[in-house]
Amino acid sequence: MALTLAGCSDGGNSGDGQSTGNDSSSETENDTPAQNTTDPNEVTRGGTFTVGMDQQPKGINPLSTSSAYSWSILDFVYCWGTTIDPVNFNVNPSAYTEWTVENAEGDDASPDVYFNVRDGLTFSDGEDLTVEDVIFTYNYMMEKKPGRYVSAMEPVETVEEADNDWDVHMKLAQPIGTYDSTQLQVPLLPKHVWENVDDYQAYQPQENGGPIGAGPGEITTYSPDTAIEVTFRDEAPLQNLQWLKDHENLLAGGPFIDSVRFKIYGSQSALTQAFLNGEIDTLYSSIETSKVEQVQNTEGMSIVKGYDTGYAHYSFNLRRTPLDDTTFRQVLGFAYDDIYWTQQLQRGYVQEGDFVMPPGYSAVRPDAGGDGELLTGAATQAFTFRGVDASSSEVNVEGIRQFLTDGQVVTGESGSFVGMDYPGSLTDVSAGQSEAKHDYTFGPVESSVLQDADVDQEIRVNGETITSMNDGPLQMLIYPAKDSPKAAQMVERYVNNLRSVGIPIERKVMTFNTMLNAVYANEEFDIFPMSWSSLSPFGASSLYSLFHSDNADDHSEDNTDTLLNNPMGYGLFEDASADDLISQCRTEMDTETRNNLAKQAVEQIYLDFPTMINSYSQVQWPVNSGKWTGFVGNIPGPGDSYLGTNINQVHLKDSGN
Repeated sequence: MALTLAGCSDGGNSGDGQSTGNDSSSETENDTPAQNTTDPNEVTRGGTFTVGMDQQPKGINPLSTSSAYSWSILDFVYCWGTTIDPVNFNVNPSAYTEWTVENAEGDDASPDVYFNVRDGLTFSDGEDLTVEDVIFTYNYMMEKKPGRYVSAMEPVETVEEADNDWDVHMKLAQPIGTYDSTQLQVPLLPKHVWENVDDYQAYQPQENGGPIGAGPGEITTYSPDTAIEVTFRDEAPLQNLQWLKDHENLLAGGPFIDSVRFKIYGSQSALTQAFLNGEIDTLYSSIETSKVEQVQNTEGMSIVKGYDTGYAHYSFNLRRTPLDDTTFRQVLGFAYDDIYWTQQLQRGYVQEGDFVMPPGYSAVRPDAGGDGELLTGAATQAFTFRGVDASSSEVNVEGIRQFLTDGQVVTGESGSFVGMDYPGSLTDVSAGQSEAKHDYTFGPVESSVLQDADVDQEIRVNGETITSMNDGPLQMLIYPAKDSPKAAQMVERYVNNLRSVGIPIERKVMTFNTMLNAVYANEEFDIFPMSWSSLSPFGASSLYSLFHSDNADDHSEDNTDTLLNNPMGYGLFEDASADDLISQCRTEMDTETRNNLAKQAVEQIYLDFPTMINSYSQVQWPVNSGKWTGFVGNIPGPGDSYLGTNINQVHLKDSGN
């Protein structure tokens, strides 16, 4: 399961009206999927299952896209060496039958990983998947360095045919504690196709008879503006492995359907209406929260519950002043009205955000176990909204201004900050800064965006207004309101709060795919909204990919054309970095020690505040239960990250309706 990007739009989590009083701190991760007692030999096979999306996929080239919408399709085309069980997070065999690591202990260890490749797998064009294809895949990725796999390939020195009883020998430059779920989990490419591709970024698989993979399906219709269809092959050997046959919650033998069709709609509202009208069998991710009760009360429709595999966020460009200062970034958290987002707009169907690991991944969250209180403890509320009092939605302008002018930083030491007590770090880490980097003062309003907002004072950074210093106000990127109405309402509230403080900021509207290029290709942004899904439950690989300086463009030379996952530039600067902790975590082979290092890195990132975690979804995935059955709930992302799991499980009801 590799990281995927999705729009931080309403994302199926939007609603109208007031909170229904749902407890946003409920812990769905304590629920487990129902035991599956179905006999796969008695399943009614056939049919086309239809999934709606509100975004077009950003291509179907597996090396150049990290779009969640693209990978919901490509998941059926390709296969991987190993796979993660969505119920218990065990790493299980897939295209590789077994593996081992040697020489991973001691100083300057240079481990040897050995693994065997499963016989009998074929690509969708009929060619066999061989050891040669596997070795080619790694060497091609090591040479081309596609952004999605840079972090997985970085520690790999060589991959070649083994000279012992194993099929393949992978030499690592350093120990990688999660090698079985990172280095062994890349999509396997057919050599006879990709050896002729010099420019992997420009390659268009659909124009060359592809994409060709060894997964259970192949794309038979590709009209990205309207519909994409994946037709399943007659044989899917990786869905008949012994671990699946022995599984209490999952069914071996799938896919049980003939095909899955993805229909593209122009907006979230059109997508929701399509489901309610019976035009589609489900929609990607989760339904608007205002429609949950309607689905639950409609015959033939059901809600499948799950929990988030990532988070929604606003992130900041640390290369730009004053976003290069922890003091200023932390203030951006104080102005974000969490209650307005989680309770009013989202009706309690999302949980308030804090750390860069979602609640379901408790093994690598600082607040899990010990004295921590998951999601609700005071140490997770350091940057929660600061109102003029505990029940007010009016931002505490004077308190935030004083935090700035005093040059304060929430460092990890206990204290009181803008009217709230903070008990101190849970893992004994400290922010990279102990005091403000810049001098903040307030004076007469000069910027037009603040004059129009009727604000009484404007911030100065080292004596200059932000507008003068940066040739304009800060820009908050935002999706079109028609695509994400609730996200637009939230940004409007947020921008108004920041303006009230005296911070000049304006909105800039972009579509999701345009924003991907602006942020990840060019790093041309101040603040952007988006969401990550499919984070690793083991922490290390995701922390490295998203927050290590190895995966940030330092702009020391021409801007790299590799789309790196850390556009914020976190880790490039000594006073804003968790590089050491992330590196230690990544190379630690002992699970408990590695988890503790991950917790420290997570809290270090929290205090340095390169990104503000807005929320985690409490997934409400709507399905056509009148026609289909076999859905698996209470797993991470049943309608997005593990949509593939559900597609492989779903089957017609006995009536065949």
